[in-house]
Amino acid sequence: MSNQPEPNLKQEYMKDFQQAQKEFPTMGKTKQVGVGKFGYSYLPLENMLSLVTPVLLKNKLSISQVFDYTPTGQTLLVTKLMHQNGHEEVSKLPLYLPPRDLENPKKNQTHVWGGSVTYESRYSIKKILGIETDMDFNMEEEDKITDKKQVPEVADNTVERTPTKTNQEPEENYLLPEAIHPAAKDLICQDIRKSGNQEKILKDFKEHFNLKVDNVRPENITLSEHGKFLRQTLLKYENKN
Repeated sequence: MSNQPEPNLKQEYMKDFQQAQKEFPTMGKTKQVGVGKFGYSYLPLENMLSLVTPVLLKNKLSISQVFDYTPTGQTLLVTKLMHQNGHEEVSKLPLYLPPRDLENPKKNQTHVWGGSVTYESRYSIKKILGIETDMDFNMEEEDKITDKKQVPEVADNTVERTPTKTNQEPEENYLLPEAIHPAAKDLICQDIRKSGNQEKILKDFKEHFNLKVDNVRPENITLSEHGKFLRQTLLKYENKN
C-alpha cells in the first residue's frame, strides 16, 4: 500500500489552468459587421477556438459543449472545461431564441437556432476561460446592422430623412415588447449581486412590474424594459451610498 498522499485533483486543475491563462495569446477582433457608428467588430467562435485549443491541450485541458434540458424542457448549453486527471468545471446557460425571429415567417428557423447556439457558445467559452476578446456593446442583430446606412451630416445640423412611403404599412408585431438579450441580462444580474443592494433592487422590480412571485429570479427578467428598470434602480441605490 502506497504511503503517498492522494493527489488533489482541484489543485492540479487550477495549476494547469492558471498556466494556460498565462499562455493564451492576444485575441483581436477579426470580423466586422456593419459600417460606421452602426457597426462593430468581434472575434468569431472558430477563430477563438483555434487560438485557445492548442494552449489548453498543452496544459492537459480541453473544452466540450453539449446540450441538456431543464425540468420544464428549456434547452441548456452546457460548457465543460476538463482536466486530464478527471476534474471538470461546468457552466450551464439557457439557450435564448428571440421570439420576434421565431414568429417571423421570413426567418429560417434553423438559422435562428444555429445563430443563437454560436453566439452563446462563444460567450460561454469566454466566461469559463476568464478571457475577454471583445466588448459587444451593440446587441443588434447582424443582418439588421448590415442594412443600416450612415446618415450624412448637413450643414445646418439637421438630419436628412427618407420620405415616408405613401400608405406604408407598419412592420408586423412592431408593438410587441422587445426581449432582453441574454448577455445584457447576465451583465445586469452580476452587477446587482455585487451591488450590496440586491434585496432592495429586486423588491422595487417586483413591485414595479407587479410580479406574483415569492423571489425574483433571472428567468423573471425577460424584457429589455426589465433590464432598463434594473439598471436605473441599481444606479439610484449606488448614488445613495
